[in-house]
Amino acid sequence: MENTAAPEDLVNLLRAGRAPREIRLFAARGLLPLDPDAALRALLAVVEDPDPETATTARGTLSASSPDRLASFVRSGEPQENELDVLARLTDDPFVLEEVVRSRLTGDETLLFLARTAGGRPQEALISNQARLLARPALVQVLLENPALTAEGRRLLSELTEEFFVKKARRLQSEARRSTAEETEPEEAAGASDAAEEDEFEDEGEGEEPGEAEEEAALEGAQEGESEETSLFIGAIYRRIGLMTISEKIGLAYKGSKEERRVLIGDTNKLIGIAVLKSRSLSTNEVESFAAMRNLDEEIYRRISMSRDWMRKPAVILALVKNPRVPLDIALPLLKRLATRELRLIFRDRNLAPVLRTSARKLLLLRRR
Repeated sequence: MENTAAPEDLVNLLRAGRAPREIRLFAARGLLPLDPDAALRALLAVVEDPDPETATTARGTLSASSPDRLASFVRSGEPQENELDVLARLTDDPFVLEEVVRSRLTGDETLLFLARTAGGRPQEALISNQARLLARPALVQVLLENPALTAEGRRLLSELTEEFFVKKARRLQSEARRSTAEETEPEEAAGASDAAEEDEFEDEGEGEEPGEAEEEAALEGAQEGESEETSLFIGAIYRRIGLMTISEKIGLAYKGSKEERRVLIGDTNKLIGIAVLKSRSLSTNEVESFAAMRNLDEEIYRRISMSRDWMRKPAVILALVKNPRVPLDIALPLLKRLATRELRLIFRDRNLAPVLRTSARKLLLLRRR
């Protein structure tokens, strides 16, 4: 079959449903003479074809497609929002779904579907994308209703809800009460002033010193205000970083604050995370927390493991080994550097790869001899 049209024109014909049935069947079988990305676009365009044979054939071809090919298409093929939605609903490979979750092109409805149904890596990736969760609070609610939600995921979502939604509601209620009090204050002030002058001398020397109760109340209010201000500050960071270009994010990674680095380390562009690791202000405690995160690019863990300074810290080593997201070629050699008690923890952790747990058990047996 000759390629008589440009790939874009052919795919657009398939999307519009105007291509002949023969062409649609070729697309469903993945036999059109197109480059890999265009062929996949053509396939996705006919998975819901009105012709039952075409649709069934297309779904079978999609199921037989390599997960690596699909993940690569999502990651670098600039897919359309509807193509990502089709993949999310017709693919069950966790690596492909994780890429769908991480894509900035994925629509809210697709994420809501995945929040309702996904587990494992896709669910972890969605929970870690706090900027998206803050922009669409419905995702948090749907995740909490997901029967596959892990205990760790529920804890993280509860903390997010408390920090950014509950405290915000309290602040708004507090502002409303203060506004109401300020409106009624002028009416009460005139009548209260005379009584206050009479009581001033009678109360002198009795009970608390003048102003003591007010100072305590002011201190409590200040502490509550600081917590609310912190929540607003972190929320503002997510919103501000979400509007930045890649070059702006990299610049901020070098010179930003601890809170900004924690947001940037999880960016989908690994160059930004690598820039965070090069920040002169980065502390060992931050590196330990990064090593424990389950939503980072593998290159970040690799860079951490290559640093002699960070690998001198037992807490960083243990965080890397205990993290299921860390590649085995990094975690396995680090087992020898763990204490016996820590090896027992690794051996008993069912969330870790069997080969890692088996290796930890062998080391324990060797140390007993």
